[in-house]
Amino acid sequence: MNIFMYWKNEQGEEELITPPLSDGLILPGITRKSLIEIAKSWNKFKVTERYPTMEEIKRGIEEKRVIEMFGAGTACVVCPVAKILYKNQKTQLHEELLIPTLESKHKIMQRLYDTINDIQYGKIEWPGWTRIVA
Repeated sequence: MNIFMYWKNEQGEEELITPPLSDGLILPGITRKSLIEIAKSWNKFKVTERYPTMEEIKRGIEEKRVIEMFGAGTACVVCPVAKILYKNQKTQLHEELLIPTLESKHKIMQRLYDTINDIQYGKIEWPGWTRIVA
């Protein structure tokens, strides 16, 4: 499963972040690739492949800039993340970080899910993804 975070970055841009494939830690997958391709096609926000740091995530949550977080994979397509249990390395204490994914008015996760399903069921066409078989 891959992870995605939709937020307003420190420059005030709406951004969808997911870790890169470059170091082999994250497995490549068609669902991940499809979500990135769909999100980029909308041209509504920045799509970035990089590791967000826990400090960025924590600060983003505190400043109410983290809008949605979700996992993605073949079996679930997308799955909301409502909280992160994080062990602070400095204090050695566990912190519960709440993510407002299901309360989000942006509904990026839901839009991505609906788009993939609509492509799979032939409700919308997506060049290169589906073929009519006679």
